[in-house]
Amino acid sequence: MSDIIVIALIPALMSIGIAARHIGLKPIHLERVIIYIALPILLFTETMKIQLDSSVIGEIGLLSLVYLTLIFIASYIPTRRFEIREKGTIIFNTMFYNGIFLPFPLILAFYGDLSVAIIIGVPLMIIRSTLGTFLASYWGHGRAGKKFLLRALMFPPLWGFILGVLARPIFAAVVPSQIFDWLSTLGLLAIYLSMILAGLVIPLSKDSLLIFRNRVPGIITLYRFVVSPILAIALIVLFNQVGLAKNSLLLNSFMPPGFTNTVIATSFGLDARATSQSIFLPTLLSLAIIFALRFTAIL
Repeated sequence: MSDIIVIALIPALMSIGIAARHIGLKPIHLERVIIYIALPILLFTETMKIQLDSSVIGEIGLLSLVYLTLIFIASYIPTRRFEIREKGTIIFNTMFYNGIFLPFPLILAFYGDLSVAIIIGVPLMIIRSTLGTFLASYWGHGRAGKKFLLRALMFPPLWGFILGVLARPIFAAVVPSQIFDWLSTLGLLAIYLSMILAGLVIPLSKDSLLIFRNRVPGIITLYRFVVSPILAIALIVLFNQVGLAKNSLLLNSFMPPGFTNTVIATSFGLDARATSQSIFLPTLLSLAIIFALRFTAIL
């Protein structure tokens, strides 16, 4: 898919989502289709197709974990004297960025290979669903009961990946088959539906435009678009990453906070308004930066 088509397709699909919101379509309906059907199938089929050595997979997974750890440290130290709810909102939204709904379609369109993106995204999903939940509860003085944690651990896309890993040694021979191709095509719907979902859930309002009137979203934006890329570049150089691994890591480093972070912030008493403000403009800024880097051949 050419870059011009990608540039046109992503805002077009997001615009469809914005328009659908105005005619009464509820995000929950589309989200269920993506989370419970399309995305688990996508992660299952793409995991089955990964053609990377186990050492490469392990190195990229380790890089993802190191990156998340460094982001936590980088956002925790300067905010340690902040009020706990404010500090928690900043750290949570800096750590748990949009690791699927934006980078997947971009990486697939640019490079036609989601293998590295999946390996980077899975640790993010696991940590966000477990440690992230409890940190949000602690910082926001909410309650992270066993029921919520169990629901997080049963996150269908995570199990799509796990089943793909388990099935690889046994069913590798069925990958080059028509049935598998049909299943893979069905999974790819998650890429396009996620862009429509982004339009449905992105916090489009006058309030969301004023990110720097509140220091919390301003700091989050600074961390995501300045500190995060610096850390990613340092890791790329230190671990001598090239090609798809380098491009995927760098692209992820410019991602805004996740769309669903507002749900976590609301559930556990973090600053939902600041979280919402940290998503809208940074999402547009993220796309602008990524396309600029692509056109200058950095990505």
